[in-house]
Amino acid sequence: MVNLDVEQIRSQIPALQRSIYLNTGGTGPLPRAVIAEIADTYRALGDGGPDVTEIRGPIEEQFERTRGAVADLFGVTPEEIAFTRSVSEGLSTVAYGMDWRAGDEVIVTDEEHPSGIMLWLNLAKRAGIRVRKLPLVPDRDELLSRLQDMVSPRTRLLSLSHVTTDTGTRMPADEICRLAREHDVPVVFDAAQSAGQFPVDLRDMDCDFYACTGHKWLLGGWGTGVLYVRGDWVTRLNVSWTGSKAGAWDPETDALEFAETAHRFEFGGRHLPLYNGMGRGIEFVESVGTENVETRVRGLTARLKAAIKEIPGAELRSPEQPELSTGIVTFSLGGLTGAELNDRMWERWRVKGRPALSDTAMRLSVTFFNSDDEIETVISAIAALANENR
Repeated sequence: MVNLDVEQIRSQIPALQRSIYLNTGGTGPLPRAVIAEIADTYRALGDGGPDVTEIRGPIEEQFERTRGAVADLFGVTPEEIAFTRSVSEGLSTVAYGMDWRAGDEVIVTDEEHPSGIMLWLNLAKRAGIRVRKLPLVPDRDELLSRLQDMVSPRTRLLSLSHVTTDTGTRMPADEICRLAREHDVPVVFDAAQSAGQFPVDLRDMDCDFYACTGHKWLLGGWGTGVLYVRGDWVTRLNVSWTGSKAGAWDPETDALEFAETAHRFEFGGRHLPLYNGMGRGIEFVESVGTENVETRVRGLTARLKAAIKEIPGAELRSPEQPELSTGIVTFSLGGLTGAELNDRMWERWRVKGRPALSDTAMRLSVTFFNSDDEIETVISAIAALANENR
């Protein structure tokens, strides 16, 4: 690991001067480069006209460079990357692109974000599929054993968070994909909480689909998302929503030919400046290095978790095992709801987190730009609240 210049990194993210920002798992703060990319592009569009070739051309070229940056981030090809507007859109592209029959089963975890469960519950009503929930346990081997026992001849898909949203449990993705291959079951991961937290090589992982957003750990801003579709699935997955940019339509014969790449899942206009801003966010994270991000966060969260365990009345709700841990640290404090914890931490110490686990806990999202002093302030704040609520 290189020795990160944390103060220099922090100087490039204006919002960090106003709070102890520990909600990157909700929305990441924007680096100056992202802000400038979006603002400068819209300024150029306003000054020169959006459809003027010398204005629009470079923006479209940057859009495709951003696609390449995403592909490089995940170790895949640009042809396997579709730009979406959210994780929800990516997961829905997969869900509604498969042929379902009544009685087919999809396996999710019992800690999915609403985006990772609502679409399946909708399909349960519309198509008669069965949604089965894998209970999470803080033991990798037991988790895999439980999943193995749940897979049946009716299982059509595993739809799991790579990192769960409330406790930050890192799923053993490589082992899950190997298990799924043995049963010829495809896997889609909700990558909202994983992309940007640690290195992800989708070739090594060998999942079929990977859906992430640009506005969390990639620091890329709202309204952007990515769907990876493994090459052999590009033409097997049905196109459910379509329009301009997805392929070619012959107005004389009404012949329709979709693109031979994952671009076939893109439809309608895209807010190009936002995606190019996401590209700058990826560049910013990559300039630090995802390996360095993971190493630094591991040290910060280990200190925070150890301290929480020593505070009377506080309960750590995130995994302690390094292989299951991420930058998400969730804790409860007896006598306080998650919303109360969140409000008091903000009002008194300007600590920005969010409620979690059905309002029984507070979630803190620690990443590479958080300082050692900030972690110490958070520890002192939790201890103070615990002492006041004995």
